[in-house]
Amino acid sequence: MWKKTLQRLILIVIILLGIKTSIQGFISTINMPSHDISVSNWDERISTLTASIPFERGFIGYISNADIPGAAYDEADAAGEFTLTQYAVAPIIIIRGTDQEWNILNLDPKAYEKWQQTNANEFEVVDFRGGMYLVRKVDK
Repeated sequence: MWKKTLQRLILIVIILLGIKTSIQGFISTINMPSHDISVSNWDERISTLTASIPFERGFIGYISNADIPGAAYDEADAAGEFTLTQYAVAPIIIIRGTDQEWNILNLDPKAYEKWQQTNANEFEVVDFRGGMYLVRKVDK
């Protein structure tokens, strides 16, 4: 009898601690600024870029600050923005890198400057503001 009472007591304590921890986590993050970009905001940000892609199916390259050596980036943001971009350009498939004829660059000004230094005259660049660029490889 005392074992069942002890088991119930332990279960109740675990549940209460779980609830307390959840509430504390919620309260501690309620006033934090969000760095997440919602899908609709992302779609708005790159809608003019996606409208300028000259094909509806196929592959397009993609690079972000994470792909530029020495550029500052947040791994979670880079992964999230890659996923949001893939969603926005579907059914086109995004491939990391700039090996495709057409490529999307998601770079801050410093990262773009570094990229431009190593890729001068290799791409035609269209700046869509906000760090988004649509680039096409130049035939040599």
